[in-house]
Amino acid sequence: MINSVRQAIRIMNCFSTKTTELGVSELALLLSMNRSTVHHLVTTLYNEGLLTKTPNRKYRPGAKLLDWGQLANEQYKPFFIANSVIDNLVKRSNETVHLGILENESVSYLIKTEPSRPVRIGTSIGIPKPLHCTALGKVLLSFQPDKFVEKIISKGLRRYTQNTIVEREALWDEIQLIRKQGYAIDNEEFEEGLFCIAAPVRNYLGDVVCALSVSGPEFRMNTERIHIRSEIVIENAYEVSRQCDF
Repeated sequence: MINSVRQAIRIMNCFSTKTTELGVSELALLLSMNRSTVHHLVTTLYNEGLLTKTPNRKYRPGAKLLDWGQLANEQYKPFFIANSVIDNLVKRSNETVHLGILENESVSYLIKTEPSRPVRIGTSIGIPKPLHCTALGKVLLSFQPDKFVEKIISKGLRRYTQNTIVEREALWDEIQLIRKQGYAIDNEEFEEGLFCIAAPVRNYLGDVVCALSVSGPEFRMNTERIHIRSEIVIENAYEVSRQCDF
């Protein structure tokens, strides 16, 4: 049963804004699954309203997901108050701005706003990213209890680029630095050519509830100006904390 649920989720994850319709054979090929198994799962998803049929005998996400989306939107509604701050930060930095939360031992992007300039960042809303090698992730990880940090480390620190921190002691050194300076940097640690600065957003109790970041190509972010850029991100993260009812 658990495996069937996992396979059904994999089917749903095949759909995106770029791939809105898929047939059973296409899904079977994409997932390297038996066609009859895919057909059985797709039929179940269709009967539950999670998929709907198209005139050309393919499937696309069903209207039931709108109900789920509305529920999720209500759950994350307090975070969206930050949109005005984020828009201002995009104009000020002329780079991509993200707001992310800690969810299921990963960082999930809730908001992404881009400037109108070439070379953009290939991130997606709701897609989980690792904690140990993204600026948002490292900020969120750093302000968790030490026991949680050790739990993440114990599961292994996957290498994504030559700059990824993959050793326990090195990550702890990084976390101590982040806690001291109040911001984190991703210097091509998750994706080559990408540079990011992130700062924590706190609730009225002082707990970190999410994080704000500015991301851009390494050649454009200018590492010599990290101090100036980090102050801008910290300032705007504080403004999000002030405006949002956390």
